[in-house]
Amino acid sequence: MKGRTTNEQFYMQLTEMVQTLRNEIIEGKYPIGEYLPSEKALASRFALGNISVRKGLEFLVEDGLIEKIPRVGNRVKSNHSRRVTIKFACTSTMRRNTDLGRLLDDFHRLYPWITVETQEDTTPLRRGYEMDADVFILGELQFKELVENGLVHRLKPLPSHEDMQPFLTKHFMYQDRTYMHPVIFSPVVLLYNKAHFRELGLPVPDGSWTWDDLIRHGELLSEVEGRYGFCFHVPDQNRWPVFLLQSGESFEWDGPRLKTIKESGLLDSIKLLKRILLNRKLFPVYFSDGNQDIGKSFIDGKLSMIMNSYMGLNELKNSKVEYDIAPLPFIREPRSLVISLGVGISSTTSRQEESALFVEYLTSRQAQGLIQNYTTSIPSLRSMPEIDAAEDAVRRPGRYGLYREIMFSYCSHGDLNLPFEAFAKLFNEMKKYWAGMMGEDELCDQIALALSEG
Repeated sequence: MKGRTTNEQFYMQLTEMVQTLRNEIIEGKYPIGEYLPSEKALASRFALGNISVRKGLEFLVEDGLIEKIPRVGNRVKSNHSRRVTIKFACTSTMRRNTDLGRLLDDFHRLYPWITVETQEDTTPLRRGYEMDADVFILGELQFKELVENGLVHRLKPLPSHEDMQPFLTKHFMYQDRTYMHPVIFSPVVLLYNKAHFRELGLPVPDGSWTWDDLIRHGELLSEVEGRYGFCFHVPDQNRWPVFLLQSGESFEWDGPRLKTIKESGLLDSIKLLKRILLNRKLFPVYFSDGNQDIGKSFIDGKLSMIMNSYMGLNELKNSKVEYDIAPLPFIREPRSLVISLGVGISSTTSRQEESALFVEYLTSRQAQGLIQNYTTSIPSLRSMPEIDAAEDAVRRPGRYGLYREIMFSYCSHGDLNLPFEAFAKLFNEMKKYWAGMMGEDELCDQIALALSEG
């Protein structure tokens, strides 16, 4: 009688089957989407019983190489044998603005051997601390901080991406090298409640509005009990710099010392902002914690006009408020602050290949199409087609395409010619001026002193 197969022999035969099939899948003998030979054929080939073959195939399922299709067979799912996890540092706002859950599901479908885990904070990277994330997403102002702190080496230089909007790509370059690829962007715009204007028979905002127009209409809108005409989260670095940029001027330096802004358009813009903030017929005394507070008050009908971005419009997707957008009012000529988010790879990651695949995916037409179809954020690729309103899955403002019309007016924080750390110092001095704690001459002197201290 033929002797029974010992446990050791069985294990060797099963291991041989699993390793042989794994190598054949990796080498391409069985392409992705095709089926392995039947379990009966595999049992004959490797001299194993059907139950043993099924056990071996389970190992390949666990590896992510194949998937079992009931009553059909075992289909090749991937040609990568090892599972890899990469860590992606982003914020909860970023998750909302890109519908990140949907993107990750799609990415995992395309690359089943790669798992992306998210981390909520990018601050350690920008402060020079160790961080185990492989991929990061940062705003252009945060990238500026990284460069000025001498930490750009923490990111791996990336190949150029020809389909990116050029005005976005330059935000993430240093010494002619690209360190991040833009994923989404937005101009800061004026968001307004259409019903409020209609109730009072007022014309809605348009591209001809100056800030005086906004003040005049906002005061009328504030006459309704429990409502204010205009508000925004003042401390936000994507809000108050708008007024300085609209001066059409930039800060000038004499070596390490800042030149005075006395009798300048910059000072005029700071004075205009003070006039708006202290106008109790227009702007409420509202100690908001952030843009979300402002957005909620708008949704609740307490505010008629606010500053917002296309990314911020994602908060309104499920609201019932009747709204639309317009270019921001201007001082001398239309100028719109554009903000962007870019994705980059840690220079120290041990998962370079997988991280690169994830970055390539986020900037691919497939991912950019999902962002366009399921969010109000603007994808960064130039070649993306316009949205078909008949097939649109998202509730958007009627003037959603406005961002294309005002591209001529786009400007960035960098146009102010200030280092990153100067923004907080500048805002601190302006707060004192707006509060009546100093006059114009002292403000100019204090700004020059604070920003020159380095």
